[in-house]
Amino acid sequence: MIFDGLDRVEEGSLVGGKLFQLIDAGLDLISIHTPFDHSSIGLSEALAQRLELQSTRVLKPVHDAKLLRLVVFVPQEVESELVTALHEVGLGSVGNYSEGYYRVESEGFFTPDDSASPASGESGNREATEESRLEFTLSPDLKERAISTLREVHPYEEPAYSIEETERLNPEVGLGRVGSTTRPLDLDGVVGLVSESLEVPREEIRITGDLERRINRLAVSPGSGGAATRPTLNSPAPVLITGELDYHERLDAYEEGLVVLELGHFHSEKIFVPHLTELFDEEFSRSDLVIYQYMEGTPGE
Repeated sequence: MIFDGLDRVEEGSLVGGKLFQLIDAGLDLISIHTPFDHSSIGLSEALAQRLELQSTRVLKPVHDAKLLRLVVFVPQEVESELVTALHEVGLGSVGNYSEGYYRVESEGFFTPDDSASPASGESGNREATEESRLEFTLSPDLKERAISTLREVHPYEEPAYSIEETERLNPEVGLGRVGSTTRPLDLDGVVGLVSESLEVPREEIRITGDLERRINRLAVSPGSGGAATRPTLNSPAPVLITGELDYHERLDAYEEGLVVLELGHFHSEKIFVPHLTELFDEEFSRSDLVIYQYMEGTPGE
């Protein structure tokens, strides 16, 4: 409903009026369009499944939210205590894995001055200690707790640590999907597959480009597909199936040698409600759930 950011919500505006109606009715609204396109169980995956593509993967993976990397040096005799404390804060958890960290044995050197109170050694003397270099990943919201816990558990007055930003690709989440067809097809066969699977009249499918060889991989990206053209060119799929491209995106795809099938925005996304219904059915009983679909101005259940 809120396609662009709002500076204010005004009851007299088109979007504001709808929001006030929701507020007055005590209704919640969750809009999941773009996140659902990118989700591992979302619309792109549903489109690939409808076309019976196999061995699918994300066409353009997204980066996970920014992560931080904490590196700390600690005397080996208190290493286990520090690791346990930082894991309890939540460090080392990524995806389906927890309590992860890296460890390298090292040797630390320092000279305390006269005002220091070293945990080991004496002021004015150069010291060497057997230490471990530990490395943890953490989400930014854990940064302050991590530093506080580290300082509380670490025996040194001035623990040696550093924190830096990092990121990682999530191979299960992102734009579009690419997968293998159940059998090699020529371009006309791909058009037939799309027309039959999605109930789109062949004459409504806009084809840009041509291909003489057999096709065994397809890329799909429902809705506006401009952002999917370059990732498709970098993939093994010679054909992109999408909702629509604008003029320049279509021209660029043609000049790059990419074949594009444009179904229209609606036809590429009309599986949204059936697919979402299946996902809800897996989580809820129909006695707890009623789904209403509003399409072309006509409500229907």
